[in-house]
Amino acid sequence: MGDARHDVPGTASVPVTGGSSGVHRAPGASRRSGLESALAHFHAQSYGKDVARVETLFFGGEPSNGLARPVPGQVRPRLPALAPLRALNAALPALGGPWSPAQRLLAACVEAVRVRRISAADRYPVHRAYPSPRGLFGADLFLLPREGGRWCLRVDPQSHALQPVGDAEALPDLEREGEGEEVLSEARLVVAVDPHRYPPEYGSLRPSLARLEGGHLLATLGLTLTRAGLSPRTHPDPAHLACAEAAPLLPGGMTPIAAISTGPDPGRGAAVPEALEVPGTAEASGAAGAAGASGAPGSNEASQAPPGAVGIAPEATARVAAAASPAGRSLRGWLDERTSGVSTANLVTSAYVSPEAGSAVTAGLTEAFAAVHGALPEPDALRLYRHVLEGDRVDERSVRELRADGSEGPARGVPRTGESNFSATLGYTLAVDFPAWARAHGARHAETVLHTLLGWIAQWGCLGAAATGLCARPMRNYSEEDWAAALGLAPGQTPAYQLWVRSERGTYLDVPVDAAPDTDPPEIP
Repeated sequence: MGDARHDVPGTASVPVTGGSSGVHRAPGASRRSGLESALAHFHAQSYGKDVARVETLFFGGEPSNGLARPVPGQVRPRLPALAPLRALNAALPALGGPWSPAQRLLAACVEAVRVRRISAADRYPVHRAYPSPRGLFGADLFLLPREGGRWCLRVDPQSHALQPVGDAEALPDLEREGEGEEVLSEARLVVAVDPHRYPPEYGSLRPSLARLEGGHLLATLGLTLTRAGLSPRTHPDPAHLACAEAAPLLPGGMTPIAAISTGPDPGRGAAVPEALEVPGTAEASGAAGAAGASGAPGSNEASQAPPGAVGIAPEATARVAAAASPAGRSLRGWLDERTSGVSTANLVTSAYVSPEAGSAVTAGLTEAFAAVHGALPEPDALRLYRHVLEGDRVDERSVRELRADGSEGPARGVPRTGESNFSATLGYTLAVDFPAWARAHGARHAETVLHTLLGWIAQWGCLGAAATGLCARPMRNYSEEDWAAALGLAPGQTPAYQLWVRSERGTYLDVPVDAAPDTDPPEIP
């Protein structure tokens, strides 16, 4: 059994990652000071978090219900936003037919972010294809042009309109015949988050919650773009050029955390097709330079990446999507059924869910874990555990480590201690060695890269649950000390994110929200 860590983890001498020229070192004192600050900040969002009981859903100047309001100048291009993916199967093959790249991209964006149902009997009524704390949705999706930051559009999850942000004067005429097609076919996607959409009682936990949600949205976009027949190159990387260009245009409080491109990307060279790469060393930079946007030898686009940049290749996303997708179901129906369960339901009273019944959840998580494992800054920088009740006996729990190669570690008993006693019959924990991430990505971006990737991995588990009629509830507010001890983590490991699986979906009195008709919206004064 490992001892639980209660203080800020120690630091060590670390390199600063460089670009294609290799590794560079900053002055030791300032580098160490920055790393120590990053470790202390991460500690404040884990062992040292200051979360209080939330007394009401409403806070701030106006009630928040997760639904967007129309904004002046919003447009709906003369393209079908919903028809392309309406009848598409959840599994292969990808969308065929005459749909243009612009139609495919717009449909994938709308399908990923749109409101899918309203739960009249629940405290948190608004549901999308991915989870959000209290259904308040701190993440948004934005579109940028192929190059530069001349304009920025928000994809509205309620009306499916494209809402201008920043300098609306620079916007192209998306409603003019042909122009919308040309502009949208080359658009880049940026996911941005606003932690202040969550209640103040969440305290120092709000930044990590927002990044986690952004990762869930990023994975959902990867799925819908893949099924739309596009090739999404995913960048869970706030240093990506698209994020930098979006930042000055975004609404106040929003911070870009990740980008997706569907063609050759000037902000980031192509990732090695097998998984995710981090070109932070000379060796990694050399490998990146050897495989360009189409895998062509000699391309040096990847070596142009900023320090610590990361990218998930289209092939890796496609493999994870194939592992999680149910057969014989529509994509729309699959995403409609993603749920965390009724908000009032606890984790203990669920009917027994065996590891076999949760196999689709395990498959989604392990395939996603494998997709990023090759780029971990150190072999144990991220680990995945599954904990189960043995034969539905509440006094017998066991845990196994799930490895990226598909193998499993030996089962061992888990004591019922402290808060870890209250748990569902099947659950998963992602544990991290944060100092390794801070050393690899620097004090400025380590938390964002890490939490975005954690959310990206966990979303595939949520989709695996939806594929088999189960619900999966992500958890971030728990006792790290209790769970570190229960899982036997080493002192340097932190239980960073959990996913709990329940059999009772609790979708009572739910009202499905299908697409608004593909017609022009009324004029907004």
